[in-house]
Parts: sequence; C-alpha cells; structure tokens
Amino acid sequence: MLFAAPGWAADPPPLSPAQTALFETPHLKNILHPETLDYRFEETGPAGFTDQVAVTIEQIHPDGTKYVSFNFLTGPHHAFYPAVDQFSGNPLLMIFLEHDVQEMKNQIGVAAAYFRNRIRQAFVDHAQIADTTIEFQGKTVPARRITLRPFADDPRFEHLPSVQGKTYDFVLADPVPGQLAELGAEMPADPATGAPAWAERVTFAGEKP
Repeated sequence: MLFAAPGWAADPPPLSPAQTALFETPHLKNILHPETLDYRFEETGPAGFTDQVAVTIEQIHPDGTKYVSFNFLTGPHHAFYPAVDQFSGNPLLMIFLEHDVQEMKNQIGVAAAYFRNRIRQAFVDHAQIADTTIEFQGKTVPARRITLRPFADDPRFEHLPSVQGKTYDFVLADPVPGQLAELGAEMPADPATGAPAWAERVTFAGEKP
C-alpha cells in the first residue's frame, strides 16, 4: 500500500532538514500547466534493465496543488500506484520508496513496515545534506544531495552486510521541473555470501505537454 507523504514524514515537529527538503517542500510549484514529467529508470545487477517512469500533472487547482497520476515502469515490470490529489510535493519520491521497501520485503522476507520505519527514522537522525551541482539543459546548476544509510547499525542484518551498507540518495534542484533530479538506492557486493552489487536509479529525463 502506498503511504502518503505525511506517512513518510510523520514524526512530530520540528522536522529534520532532510524531511523538510523532501516532504514539506512544494516541489511542483514550478509546474504551471498540465504536463508529463519523464524519468529514466535503471537497475544494475544480475537482472539489470532500463525502463521509464512518467508522472503526469493532470490538474492544477486554484491553490496551486495538483492532481497527479503515474505510469511506473512498463511491461512485466509495471507497478500500479493510484493517482493522488491536492499535492504540492513531488509524489514520485514516496512511490520510489514504496517500490523499494516492497522489493526488500519480497527478497529478504522482512515486513515492509519494518523497512519503512527504519527509513523514516533515518530521515530524522541519519540523513546528510550536501551542496552539489548537476548538468541540466546544457548548464551547471546548483543542487542538494541527501544521503542516508538506514540499516548501517541494524543488528537484524548483521548477517547481510550488503543490506547494512545500502545507501539512498536524493538530488534536488530548483530548475528541474518537479525538482527531483535523481533518486537512487544502492547495495554493495558481499563476497562472503556471493551477493552481487545492486542499484536502482531514477533520473529526470524531460517534460512534455
């Protein structure tokens, strides 16, 4: 089940800088008319593939919030997520996180709620924010990268060091429509168990009417 943005940032105020940047910032404020934001999806690893994600802003309400629908991956990889209404943030973030925790649940056998809670808490006390730059439309523009390792000190995964080493990073840039430039999750290889390196990354690819 898809959690609304408050579900991912449900800790009592004051929110951490990472929570504010990711869950309480109106990322869609630079979308002034209905359009579709296109993203490239790439998974690297034993079953790696590339695909696409579309986020469609179907309606813009008088208060500036949006009605947003999704087309998350295609063909056998497609996953359905219901449209959301009255959003000012970019809901692709919560879809990416929900997709990730469901994959971990299926692969590791631990309840998705456990992973959600660990990631949610990491946004509070383990996230690091750094200024950076990205290339956008042929120019170098300022951006912020938010990085966290939610399972680094989790004894439950002592036998799975690749999970303990899993890193999430989120790149925000004001000039990018919807402000989400990149979303990523990466696990290192574990030679002891034979687990290969694995990563998923979603990158802004363009917009169209």
